[in-house]
Amino acid sequence: MALKKWIQRLLWVIVIILLLGLSSLLHFFSSTYRKIPCEICEIQFDTVPKSNWIIIYPGLVGCGKKCPMALENLRQFQLRFPNSKFSYYFLVTDPKETEEDIQNYLAYYQTSLAIQALRPKSIEEVQFYRRLGAYLPEYPVLKQKDEHGTQFFLIPPNRKVVYALPELGGNDWIQIQKEMSKE
Repeated sequence: MALKKWIQRLLWVIVIILLLGLSSLLHFFSSTYRKIPCEICEIQFDTVPKSNWIIIYPGLVGCGKKCPMALENLRQFQLRFPNSKFSYYFLVTDPKETEEDIQNYLAYYQTSLAIQALRPKSIEEVQFYRRLGAYLPEYPVLKQKDEHGTQFFLIPPNRKVVYALPELGGNDWIQIQKEMSKE
């Protein structure tokens, strides 16, 4: 009888260890971001202080749905991590937008967030942002429907990679910082 209880306890311990191991493994492999090498980041952001992290949000000028929520998310993120240095960019996804329209759209957000417009200057940059998943519209009807991606792109101070995040959350940020400190 004592042997049977001992075996049952041993089985429970093994089950608990397996569940904890599986949980840790799932957490490890379920990170929500992608890490992509960046061939253009060092050159494109050579004027940004090397101590700054760069956060890019690709959006549509005039967007009334996704972009305002994303830009508020950037503002909240900035407030949550006041000791980190960030440079914020709004990637203008429609090459036909005028500078005046861009500045008018960003003016409201610039009252609480130091965000600048970013426009791809070359075909290589456009291709790079498309590879990341930024939607650069080719069909005007999609712009009218406010259809575009909602990712954030995070570039560390070393400018060697880009982290593509479906949302800008504290857990991913902490995990990315840990990953960068190991390099």
